Amino acid sequence: MSTEKIQRLIARACLGREGAELSFEGIAREDAAALTPSRLRLYRRLVRHNVTSVIGAMLARTKARLEVHAPGELGRSVDAFLDEVGPRTPHLRDVPSEFLAFAAPRWRADTRLPRWLADHAELELLDFTIGVAPRAKAPEGLLDVTADRPLVFAEPLALTRLAWAVNALANDAAAEPEERPVHILVYRDAVHVARFLELTPLAAAILERLVAGEPLGPAVAAAAGSALDADVLAGAARLLADLGERGVLLGARDA
Repeated sequence: MSTEKIQRLIARACLGREGAELSFEGIAREDAAALTPSRLRLYRRLVRHNVTSVIGAMLARTKARLEVHAPGELGRSVDAFLDEVGPRTPHLRDVPSEFLAFAAPRWRADTRLPRWLADHAELELLDFTIGVAPRAKAPEGLLDVTADRPLVFAEPLALTRLAWAVNALANDAAAEPEERPVHILVYRDAVHVARFLELTPLAAAILERLVAGEPLGPAVAAAAGSALDADVLAGAARLLADLGERGVLLGARDA
């Protein structure tokens, strides 16, 4: 029990507001004596430095754009996140996504910042995570693609919808994106580089169902609804051919 209380004490010292009152109740005298104010300050600096560093690494382009419009804003946002919310995950690699969930509304409300900056950060974070995620081993015994079979896709991949076409920015720090809804597939190519593929709304709806495991025919029919016709079928065929050429579509499996 004392160990749990020590962990809670250190977490509060590291992640709460600076100068927050700390309770040593229930902690053994020798442990309390070891947790000196200077040692707790050191822990605080180390923990917050590690959190700030991983966020800055995974959102490096966003950080650079923040510095143009509001110097130091990333650090202030990280401090606010740690003071007000704090990480819920035990894995440091997952902290940036928790941070961005907190920071995105803050950035969207900040009139100093471009209105598209939060979307830029969301796509950059996906770019990073897909780029470094382990690649799942392709299943054996893949089948030909038919309407009654679920499809198999190379992982990792992710689908996202954004309000700004930030996928067109690439690494051009001077570019400005269009304000238009975009559906984007983020996947990793054969040489392990994360890529963006912009999809039509219908293609995105079809692909969402396919990735979720629906068989091809029902997924296309459900996504198209009453608009299912020869043009939709031809478009679905082009989508699958494109995904196959990119190495995203691997084949099919038994239902």
